[in-house]
Amino acid sequence: MRRESWFNPEDKSQSVIRPELQDKSSNDLPSNLLAVFSQNLLSELTNTEVLYEESFPLRFFGGESTLYRSPKNENFVAIEGAISAPIGVSAIQTAVARGVRRVFVLGLCGAVDDSLNVGDLVLPTCCQREEGTSFHYLPPTVDAAPDRNMRELLANHLDKHNFLYREGKTVSTDAPYRQTINTELTWRKNGILGVDMEMSAVFALCEHLEIPCVGLFVVSDAHDLTEKMDWKWNKQLFEKNLKNSFNLLMKLTELF
Repeated sequence: MRRESWFNPEDKSQSVIRPELQDKSSNDLPSNLLAVFSQNLLSELTNTEVLYEESFPLRFFGGESTLYRSPKNENFVAIEGAISAPIGVSAIQTAVARGVRRVFVLGLCGAVDDSLNVGDLVLPTCCQREEGTSFHYLPPTVDAAPDRNMRELLANHLDKHNFLYREGKTVSTDAPYRQTINTELTWRKNGILGVDMEMSAVFALCEHLEIPCVGLFVVSDAHDLTEKMDWKWNKQLFEKNLKNSFNLLMKLTELF
């Protein structure tokens, strides 16, 4: 099957596996979803007054995720996205079927641009698609990109709160073990800032569903392509900036 045939815009037939039928007993969700593609952050924040766990999970094709709510913002819900585009998209599309109307994504990316360091923030303007999920939602010639108005709003929000960040193109891949030195050098030559596994698929899903979406990355690792040095890792700075980025995005949802 040719890649061009994965997505057929003329196919209006119903999905065999429908997201709205994954958990018939669950209540409707609020309109603002913050999906965090990082483990442990949300559960740690439940030990403070920032979040609390909902009594029922989000059940979707491929698994389930704890729902986290804010005691100060009833129009907000957060989930921890699993690693990989298919599972992340399955979770988010199910959440949309249950009432979500706006998606915010906090992800991790490896540094491709050699000027980036662990803990830096990257605001993606578009994502090169090297994962398979997005090709079921958009034609291969279309860029996976965030909603422009939401991206500008997030950029202004970052500036207002004095967050330093880089803005530009990233790439999402399904195959981290095929992230070869030559591949990364090619990405770098083409102006790619960072690499992750989910963002391009989430952008494609939301564009297909006509749901506005925006994303923000925290650089999780940076490594030397000469193979003379090991990966750089600053756990303390990374965790601090990840938490700060979550709080900033949660604050941004209050504007809607």
